[in-house]
Amino acid sequence: MSDVCAGLRLRSDLYFTAELADDFSVLIPADGARIRFHLVLAGGCKLVLSDDEPALDLCQGDLVLVPNGRGHILCDAPGREAVMLSDAMAAGFDPVAGVLRNQPDGRGDVRLLCGFCAFDDDVRHPGFGLIDDHVILRADNGGVDFGLTAQSSIVAMIQTLAQNAEPGWRSALARLMEVLVIALMAAQLQRSDMPQGFLAGLADAKIARALSSIHAQPEGDWTSDLLAQQAGMSRTRFVVRFGDCVGVAPMQYLQNWRMRRARALLRDTNLSMDEIALRCGYQSMPAFSRRFKAQFGEGPGAFRRGLRKPEAMS
Repeated sequence: MSDVCAGLRLRSDLYFTAELADDFSVLIPADGARIRFHLVLAGGCKLVLSDDEPALDLCQGDLVLVPNGRGHILCDAPGREAVMLSDAMAAGFDPVAGVLRNQPDGRGDVRLLCGFCAFDDDVRHPGFGLIDDHVILRADNGGVDFGLTAQSSIVAMIQTLAQNAEPGWRSALARLMEVLVIALMAAQLQRSDMPQGFLAGLADAKIARALSSIHAQPEGDWTSDLLAQQAGMSRTRFVVRFGDCVGVAPMQYLQNWRMRRARALLRDTNLSMDEIALRCGYQSMPAFSRRFKAQFGEGPGAFRRGLRKPEAMS
């Protein structure tokens, strides 16, 4: 889990603090792999995920996460015509205070802290993400049990930071949101109804052994037969079970993991291209370059040069 979370480059940032009064309905559009979060600091509102689903009540102290970039609406009551978030920001955002208001002449009855965690889309792990289409951590510890003792403590710390707004609180909040998301993903491993995806692979003891082998030695000369041996299974059973759990074939997973590792090494080290290729299981530099370009749309040299352009200009 730690290897994967590090490779995904999870980052967190804030959209805004929202102070909303009277009638309001704001549409947060779908957007890539972001995990949006909304913490209710005061008052209450409704969360609408789709026209086919009932609106969800959010009360003071509740925190909701909406993963996978799913669009949703925050409103005082469902059925109102929603204003796009970009339009609401253009009309009522105070960049100095970092506050969005729908009534510029006063403080709203509903106060929200809104932000997101995001992954590097180009290297997003196959099948990885929060399992549910939303997670609500209730202030009163009601709702779904995700091991709420730890998570509730994190939410309480987030709320304290947001309420006090002491120097450095935004950076501290970003780190806490990362911890919360990782804790929620880890808690999913205890579920008995695990859907297909990477977490299901981790929850399967035999498939997890194969995944650990790939993570520990991505440069290894792995085959489906060798990975099946690590899992203690026949090749046929292993390939079928791996695909059922993780959602991709073992060799595809290995290739994807190698490319994520290559990207991280290009970004975070000064190793030569040849050394990076070897560490990612490629004896041939041309083969490595072709595979990298096929996955990311540019060669490894171009990718590294693109990372260093801002430094050269500063």
